[in-house]
Amino acid sequence: MEDIYAELLQKTATGDQLAFKQLYEQTSPKLMSLCIRLMKTEALAEDVLQEGFIKIWDKADTYTAGKGKAMTWMSTVIRNKGLDKLRSLKTKPSETEIEYEGLEFASADLKPDDLEDMSQDIQGLMACLDKLKPDQKECILLSYYYGHTHQELAEKLDKPLGTIKAWIRRGLEDLRPCMN
Repeated sequence: MEDIYAELLQKTATGDQLAFKQLYEQTSPKLMSLCIRLMKTEALAEDVLQEGFIKIWDKADTYTAGKGKAMTWMSTVIRNKGLDKLRSLKTKPSETEIEYEGLEFASADLKPDDLEDMSQDIQGLMACLDKLKPDQKECILLSYYYGHTHQELAEKLDKPLGTIKAWIRRGLEDLRPCMN
């Protein structure tokens, strides 16, 4: 299936406001669901969505179609904005309430083809994560999904900061070839 969002994102990178409007209209419901899931309140979710789309507009030229789907890239931008907001509020997403299964939870508007593509992406990611050492996998998930800082992980896991940084760095290095 052709990635229609990638085309709109590439046009956005050239300053095409109409393409950006179409991109927003087509993706904002799914991304808003992601925001609500992460932020827990609609007001914070709306702020994060707005800030995220500003960043998408500003950084659209950094998206590379060959490295992944446009929706995945935009979801990462939005998720990172949400985690930044949570950090600024000194809160964390609840580890017990969030069950990460990809973006399937993001919207009931997803079409079967979208779910299949996402499911394959998530299965690939999980297969790659399963190849890592357990400590690397745990640190990467706690850091990138739950938003813990390296220092927080060192305290939580009772390990030296340098060890945590090394596990994450080596784990990411091992993931890179697997994800391509």
